[in-house]
Formats: sequence, structure tokens, C-alpha cells
Amino acid sequence: MQLWLEQIEKARERSEGIDLRSLADYARDKTPRELSTPKQLDDRRSFLRESLGDDEKSAVAYERIISGSEIQDVNYLARGARAAKAVSRILIRDTAGRLVAYGTGFLIAPNVLITNNHVLPSIESCRRSEAQFEFELDIDGAALNPTTYSLQAQELFFTSKDLDFTVVAVTSSSTVGDGQLEHYGFLPLVGATGKASDGEWLTIIQHPNGDRKQVCVRENKLLKRTDDVLWYSTDTLGGSSGSPVFSNDWYVVALHHSGVPDERDGRTQTISGRDYDPAKDGEQDIKWIANEGIRVSRIVETLHAALPAHPLLQPVFGATPENSRLMLPSVDLLQSTATHAAGSLPLPGPLIQQTPTRKTTMNDMQSGGRRTLTVTLGIESDGSVSVLRSGPAARESQSVFEEAARAKAKKPAPAIDVPFNAKYDDRKGFEAGFLAPGKPEMSVHLPLLGKALAKETVELVDGPPGENVLNYHGYSLVMHKARRLALYSAANVDFSGRFELARPADVWRQDPRIPASAQLTNFYYENNQFDRGHLTRREDMEYGATRLAALTTAADTCHWSNCTPQHSKFNQNKELWQGIERHIFEDAIKLDKFRAQVITGPILEESDPVWDKYPKIQYPVRFWKVVAAITASGKLFATAYILDQSGVIEEFGIEAAREIPFDAYKTFQVQINEVERLTGLSFTGGPVRRVFSLSTVDPLAKKPVRKPTRVRAQESALVDVPDGWLPLDSLESMVLPDLE
Repeated sequence: MQLWLEQIEKARERSEGIDLRSLADYARDKTPRELSTPKQLDDRRSFLRESLGDDEKSAVAYERIISGSEIQDVNYLARGARAAKAVSRILIRDTAGRLVAYGTGFLIAPNVLITNNHVLPSIESCRRSEAQFEFELDIDGAALNPTTYSLQAQELFFTSKDLDFTVVAVTSSSTVGDGQLEHYGFLPLVGATGKASDGEWLTIIQHPNGDRKQVCVRENKLLKRTDDVLWYSTDTLGGSSGSPVFSNDWYVVALHHSGVPDERDGRTQTISGRDYDPAKDGEQDIKWIANEGIRVSRIVETLHAALPAHPLLQPVFGATPENSRLMLPSVDLLQSTATHAAGSLPLPGPLIQQTPTRKTTMNDMQSGGRRTLTVTLGIESDGSVSVLRSGPAARESQSVFEEAARAKAKKPAPAIDVPFNAKYDDRKGFEAGFLAPGKPEMSVHLPLLGKALAKETVELVDGPPGENVLNYHGYSLVMHKARRLALYSAANVDFSGRFELARPADVWRQDPRIPASAQLTNFYYENNQFDRGHLTRREDMEYGATRLAALTTAADTCHWSNCTPQHSKFNQNKELWQGIERHIFEDAIKLDKFRAQVITGPILEESDPVWDKYPKIQYPVRFWKVVAAITASGKLFATAYILDQSGVIEEFGIEAAREIPFDAYKTFQVQINEVERLTGLSFTGGPVRRVFSLSTVDPLAKKPVRKPTRVRAQESALVDVPDGWLPLDSLESMVLPDLE
């Protein structure tokens, strides 16, 4: 906080004597031709000529830019999408690994990320902090699965407090999710001037307030510059620190870091019209006159003076207007020639267009050499590309065409007719001995219901009296009669036989084994903000002896009995909640032999709210999960968790339209007996005749938790923490047993 406030004070000092508010008002309807100096216009013309390599094209582009034309080639949007791939959310953690803040950063070379000094001020601040890519929505508005990478300050770390920037190395392979860093390309920093003239439109790609990736287009005008900074009017929010600021042709012109605040009687003002209070207000609350970014030319100059020979920074020092132009890959060719630095650094695939006649170069500033690589490509009938030539040269150049190959790999799988047995006589359901077949002492049973709770369940239509368990492929559940929701859904999860399946459209079914009146079906999910939330997740059940078996098991999760209303903002933003099992899988157990049993359900309370359209149907605001597994040394353990969205619903309502960070829905680790208290269920394991409570193998039961406190779910939403509940700021803060 202190470092950030210092940067605001510096921005205020730099702007002293300049009426930025009046300048912004004056520049609003002015063109770059009217606002720029003759030297700026000359530099802009020269930069365009060098970057486009064609006098006629550069002249057309120059006239369009300086006249303030709003018309763009349609590929402007596609090029922006490519640029956005290299932008990440920074997860800032303290020395204990707790998530304390967010920022934005972006890749400027292979394995090199830049952000602000006030985001990552020291090597120590990088040790537990992470870069998270693809925390965003796809073209259909669905949340992508982000990938997270560790920082490697021991490989490269440089920071400047005066210019408020930090560069740090990033690992090649993800620590969360499945991905390689090279997939995201990088955004070269071109030290040459002329990337933008005063009055031009700028664009910022950012993670405001730690939200999913967003873009601010066409409200951003370059107002004025000094040797160190650019001032521009733009709609940035807190958490945007470290964002790239782009010119009209997608060159990075500045690193966004701060702004000049509005003041009254010498006091900074908030957007609500009161004095700013650093004790309770954040960056997002300040009313800005203009924002400020550190010029790319100064960053490159500073890095080159400090680390001229560092191998990871050579692509930065070798970036020119020509070799750094953001283009889209061409696929209508059979051969391509690329000239690449002799340092064997991967080509910036997302930033290079290959044509038969043009060579793209990146000079190796260390050796002065260059190497020419010839790559032969195969073109499929659908336009997709594959590398035909083998050997080191072909492998080294493959990143140039990585995007086309990845697009081909991600095409939907051919439609498969998944068999469905409407008699339901082939469903074995949850298996108590699934974790360790033949070892009853390692069994985990379906939750037990007390007599009163059992009377509230839905019995099977054709089953024996009292029979209330619905068995599906790999999981079982019991329904609550009045609430029309499952009390629990218990699943066997096997990560040793999983398939990467293209997800077909969900086909939701009523279960004929119980009355239709006991199931919330599609009528409840129309014209509101509710998603059809799986209790047992489809992704968890994508395993089996064959691909068809895996598809059959996964498809069986789409029964209304396994569905619960979850607000769309909640369902799209619960990465921490959904990552619990995977974290245990990857951190605790040998992946090729790992099995788990995951039991989950809603906490059904008398005070649960209702939707006005159906005032007799209450929806849950809290959910629980119990995960049982066996350590590599053969010991059974079980942990429990609660997800609470009540604070957000209380503040924003169930119809909330704004995007809410995933940690707004607070996740807690609790003792298993706390879930038993809240649900009326009992969790047991062991042989049938000598069952024991799973609470006896709960590692949290052996670890004291701090006294009750309150945690912030949103800037102004506080959630009370009951006694014994452990707030989870990250997966690493979970309490697990000794897993060796």
C-alpha cells in the first residue's frame, strides 16, 4: 500500500503546473494532427514506414491515424485478441503464501514478465507470487480454466522504484493447469520513439480489481508526455497496475502504473465525492483526472544500461518496429523461411506473420549472429497447418505455428452417440471400497442420515419402503423432498483412467425413479441469473476403461437430481473451490494411481432466500464438500470445506450483474464434524461392523484454528468467520496430513 501511495505522490509531483483536467477536455475532440508537435509527427511517420516496410501502406496508415479516423481494419480485433494472450493476472502473496492483492503483468520476452515495482518490489515478494494466464471468458462467455506459473527471481530479477517497473523470470511449465508458457507468446518492447503521437487513441488490457481480463478501448487518449511517462485519459480501475498500454497499431507504448488523482482542498477525492481514506479505501475508489504510464523507451534504456548481456533480455534489446509488428499467422503457404537469433530463444509465435517473401529477424545482441531455418508445412483441407519436417530446425521453429496447430487440436471431437440405459439397471453407484479394493479398513461409506432427516427424503417409486439412494455411473445421491435438491452427491473419482474429452452439450434428464414433482427441472432456470450447477462435476467423472465409457459416466451427471441453482457469477468464479481435489491429487498422491471419494452438497437452512417468481422454492447460499483419499504411505485421510456466497448475495443481490472475483465467494476449510452439525449427516469409514467417524482422520481436527474474525469478500462485503473455520486464501493454505 505504501509503495503504491508513493507512486501516486510522484505522479502528482510530475503533473504539477499542468492542468490535466483542462487538457483532457480540450483534447477530447481534437485529432493527433492538431495536438502533436512536428517532431512527434515526423517520428510517427518514420516508425510506420519502418514497421510496415511499404511507403504507400505507411502513408495511408499515417494519414488515418493523425486525422483521428475511427475506422479500423477488421483484423484490429483479432490482433488485439492475440496481444491479450500475453497479459496475466498477478497473484500477490505474502511470506506465508496468503493471497493479499492482485496486479496485472505481461510477457516481454520468452519467460520474462514485467509489472510494477509497487506490485512486486523485491525478490522476496516474488517467491510465492504467481502469474495466472487465461483468467478470462471465452467467445461464448464461458469461463476458461486459467493456468498459473511460478516466478523465478533467481534467474532474472530487476526493479526500478523510480520508474516503477519490475522484470522477473517465469517458469516454462504451469504449476496449476496444463500448459506451457510459450503458448502465450510475448509483447516486445520497442525502444524506438514514434509508436504514438499526442491525441492518438490508446488501449489497455487489464485485470481490474483482480477480475477476469478486460479491455478498455476508445476512451483512452494520449494527452501529454515527459521523458519518463505518458499521461492519458482512460478508464482503468484498481488492480490494473502493470497493464500494457497499446498504440493504435498494437505496439506497447507504456506500462500503466498510477494516475493523477482529483483533489479538493489538497485532499484526494473518491468517485463517491468524499475525501480519500487510505485506511478503508482502495485504488479503485479514487477519482482520477488522468492516468500515467512509464514509457517503454525509458524501460528499455534502463534495462540495457543495467543488464546488457543478460540472455533472457536479448529479445527486448533486439526488438525493432519491423520484427515486432503484431500480425496474424498465415496458413496459405507450404514453405516459410524465418531468420532467428543464434541464442536458440523461441520465436515469438503469436507476434510473427510468415510469408514466402519476407524474413522476420530478431538479432542476437550477444553473439551478433543469425541463423536461417527452413520449415516445411502441410496444409489440410480445412486450412489447418502441421510441421512436416523433423529435426532440430523444425522443432525450434514450431512455436511460430503453434497457434494454428493448437486451434486444430482444440476442434470439437466428432459427435459420439453416447448410450443411455433408460432402465437404470446398470448403475452401480458409489462404491465404499473404491479407494483400496480388498481393504475394508480403507472404505468410505455413504453419509448416514438421522431418523428425522431420513423422513424428509424422497423414496424411490418402485423401490422397497425407505429406499432413498439413487445410483448412477460412479456416484450416488439422496434427494430432499421439500427442497427438491440433493442432500448429498457422493462420487468415486479416478485420475488414472481419465480422457481429455471435448465436452458435448449437456443433456439434462429427469430421473423416472423418483416423482417429477421432487425435481427442480429447467423451468426454474429460465429468465434468471441461475446456472445449472453440478454437485458431482462432469469433469470429475471423465474416466473409464474406454473413451466411450468415460463419456457415458460423465453424461450421467446431467440429471436434475444432481443439479442445484448456482448464481452465474458464483458458478463461473469458484476456481479455488473447484481446485481443491486437483490440489490434493497433484500435491499429495502419485498421479498414476490416485483415487478419491468426493461427497458434496448444499447446506439447506430455514433462512435460505427465494426467487420472487417461485416464492416456495428456497435456493442454498452455502455448499460443503468432503474429500477422502489415501496417502502414498497408505493412510486414509479426509478433509472438509465450505463455500459461502452469502456476503456477496447480501450486498449485490441474486440478480447482480457485475463481475465478481472468485475469492468474493469465501472458501473455508472446516472440521468434518462441523459439516455434520450443519447438515445432519454423519460421515463414516472402515469395515461395516467396525465403522469409525471420518473426523478421526481429519488433519484439521489436530490443528487449532484462530479465534473468530471477519474476512473481506468484496471491497465492502465482510463475511463473519465462525469459530474453527479456516479461511482459504489459496490452495496452499489448506491443512493436509503428512502425505509421505
